[in-house]
Amino acid sequence: MVWTMQTFAGSEFDVELAVGYAWDDNVGLDELERATGESDEVTSLEAQGSALFAFQDRVSLRLSAGLTDDSYQKFSQVDRRTESIGVNLEAKLGKTAVGINWFDVSADLNSDPFLTYERLSPYVSGFVSKKWFLRGEYVYGKKTIARRLGREADSHSVSIDSYYFIQGLKRYAVLGYTFRADDARANRYDYNSHALKVRFIQRETVGGLPLEFEVEGKFEDRQYKAPDPMIRAEREDTRWRFSTELRLIVTEHASVVVHLKNSDYDSNLPTASYSDLVVGTEIRLSF
Repeated sequence: MVWTMQTFAGSEFDVELAVGYAWDDNVGLDELERATGESDEVTSLEAQGSALFAFQDRVSLRLSAGLTDDSYQKFSQVDRRTESIGVNLEAKLGKTAVGINWFDVSADLNSDPFLTYERLSPYVSGFVSKKWFLRGEYVYGKKTIARRLGREADSHSVSIDSYYFIQGLKRYAVLGYTFRADDARANRYDYNSHALKVRFIQRETVGGLPLEFEVEGKFEDRQYKAPDPMIRAEREDTRWRFSTELRLIVTEHASVVVHLKNSDYDSNLPTASYSDLVVGTEIRLSF
């Protein structure tokens, strides 16, 4: 649910609420690279809010906060509550925008502390032609996982995304590349990765109602830097992710979403090889 309120020139406040249901064919924790091999149903509640302040149409400041609660029917031990806050400061320099983003997230599993993640990201973006838009960023991240001190890690990544607007915002495609280096407390979790993503977005009107379709594919290659004691060799992982989403905007303030996500992880470390399929739906309301 989204409330947008213009209190005075240069400010805007948004609130978004959602409720969802999904079926997961292989419940697990990506952060620990573990899966149960069993399926379950999960219900989700989500609330997000943001405040945008603009100064002379050249500088903007956005403050945001979010809360997500995922509850499983059988695997209550992975019930997750995630809280996040963020700040984004951006300035327009002619046709180019430069900014910096700070984001902090914490997650509990079954009411116990599980994950904290903090990231700081300067970025630059702008149109290079009428149809091409580029965005580049550097991201520093710091991750901590409770009772898994070896997985505590600093990460550095550089990415560039290229947007091609085939028909404005009605139809466009995105191609992106990311290089990432993770430096963990335990050497066996250090790795470098190269990742590619492709996304396509199409907006149409069906029966007088706006309909949005999105499909995305991601590929990541990870090369670990130190031998893993379980296999006595450096890990080599490839990760494929595919997702698609269909959103029907029922009214100005309500939309219904159907989504599918599939992940396929392959590794020479047997416990890190698994696949996962999630199919779900959600309702979002806005005012």
